[in-house]
Amino acid sequence: MLRVLGGLGLEGHAFHRLKPLLLLAYLALEGPKARRHLAQLFWPRAQDPLNSLSVALNQLKPTGAIEGNEILRARVPTDLEALRQALREGQLEEARRLYRGTFLEGVELPLGEELEEWVWSTRERIALEVHRAFASQARAFYLLGLPERGKALLEEAQALPGVVFALEGAEEEFHLPSPLPKEARKAFWGLYFRSREAVEALGVSVSTLERIQEVGLIREGGKAIRLVGFPQASRPLDPQLHRGFPLEAQEAALALARHLPLQEALPLYLVARPLWEEEDRKRAGVAILQEARTLLSENPGLALDLLEVLSGEPTALLLKARALERLGRYREALEALEVQGSGPAHPRSETAAVRGGILFRLGQVEEALKEAALAREGSPWAQGEALNLEGLAAISRGEFARAADLFARAAVRFLAAGEVARQVDALNNRAVALFEMGSPQAEEVLMEALEAAGDTSLLRARVLLNLGVVRERQGHPEEAEVLYQQALALAEEAGVLEAMGRAWNNLGALYHRQGRREEAEAAYQKALRLAKEGRDWVLTAAVLANLAELRQDPATLEEAIALLEEAQYTVLAERYRKRLGAFTQR
Repeated sequence: MLRVLGGLGLEGHAFHRLKPLLLLAYLALEGPKARRHLAQLFWPRAQDPLNSLSVALNQLKPTGAIEGNEILRARVPTDLEALRQALREGQLEEARRLYRGTFLEGVELPLGEELEEWVWSTRERIALEVHRAFASQARAFYLLGLPERGKALLEEAQALPGVVFALEGAEEEFHLPSPLPKEARKAFWGLYFRSREAVEALGVSVSTLERIQEVGLIREGGKAIRLVGFPQASRPLDPQLHRGFPLEAQEAALALARHLPLQEALPLYLVARPLWEEEDRKRAGVAILQEARTLLSENPGLALDLLEVLSGEPTALLLKARALERLGRYREALEALEVQGSGPAHPRSETAAVRGGILFRLGQVEEALKEAALAREGSPWAQGEALNLEGLAAISRGEFARAADLFARAAVRFLAAGEVARQVDALNNRAVALFEMGSPQAEEVLMEALEAAGDTSLLRARVLLNLGVVRERQGHPEEAEVLYQQALALAEEAGVLEAMGRAWNNLGALYHRQGRREEAEAAYQKALRLAKEGRDWVLTAAVLANLAELRQDPATLEEAIALLEEAQYTVLAERYRKRLGAFTQR
């Protein structure tokens, strides 16, 4: 990529000679040119312009950026092409990123009159192209009755590099249009959200469509222009999606949501959230519960945010507790279950399945196993949770063969319940038990878990973290580091703080064991920040304990213990207190 905006440079190459790069920029923008033309344009005062051109071409030769003999052409794309593509498509966020400065900004060379004119005219033309795209969006905002947004966009455009100077010579004026009638504005928003269904769902007339097209808000075929700051696609779902959308947009979204199948309606229901009637709340609630179940494995934080829309509804509380448990916020998860109680919203066995897992993570093993016994009487999912919990208890007792069997049975129950994420977790746990037994089958099970995880980033991240631990214990730290990094990338893609934090913690522990103290400290600090941000106090305490070991600092371990005690993780706090005792005896 040749960067011509905000400077001049060839990405991926250390080549910095300005005159050859300027030659490359000219060819990239103006297309193939004859040697003689280029020689006269770039070296008009040289005794042998063609020789000067040959010298520049030889300097560029290692980059492979120019080809041809008598007719020369560039072989590299430029950021200007990407900018113009973004402007054509109305992607002003991308245009902002790409327009880092004026064309060839800071490039100061003695140029001939013709070449200098080309640089200045191109600079002004690009600045005007950027301004026109922003002004077009501003005009759309005025037409839609959003003058504040229009004014802000115009002010932003005039503050962009080179725009004011270019406007002085262009004599371009911006005329403020009056807003369209409300019917037309509402029709536009319907087309903005769902161009195919909007006409029928909103009863848009032909005359209204013609009016919207006449002012340039929709293109041929009925597709609405893009608007900066207003998402058209709604993934990932945002429970606060309604904020910022005007009333006409919310009304259009509600009409479309009522018209569409449930699985497609949720994003539009979220846009229209302030206008819900009782029937809308019920229908949107069903869609939210379905979405939240899916998100439990992929993005439990987002699942929790969505469930807050149904705050106080009994049907949402169990899922809320499961999301909190996935995020490591065990005390809050228990509180959600206590609010739910054992009412009619969910069978007692399902509540017990969630409660048991939380109690186990809080170190209350006996109480957890009592809940598991109740969960065994429930649905395949609840049975799977009970078996998984009993497997974890068996691992804690060192009964690895029994644990592996329990996890295998749990995986089957989760598969029958359609709980793919929990199936992957059970397989992950089975692999750990098999590895502790010294069974070569452990890696086979991890591969099975990876296959079951499919393309779900978070599930793959969890499996890779375990595979990294296996590789590390097998004496292959380099492979383990690669796997931890892959898991980290997938966790970042999923946007799950807990998994990201665990990946950094694993990397920190690996670096620590290898004597890479500075890298270990940096990794632990990143893990600590993520754990605190996600309010995962167990992971926070684990990272603090690791930092204490690294720094030989018992005060940091005491901080971890205080944190656990404050969050009422008493059993875990006691475990760390024993570790502190051993630490201070050294």
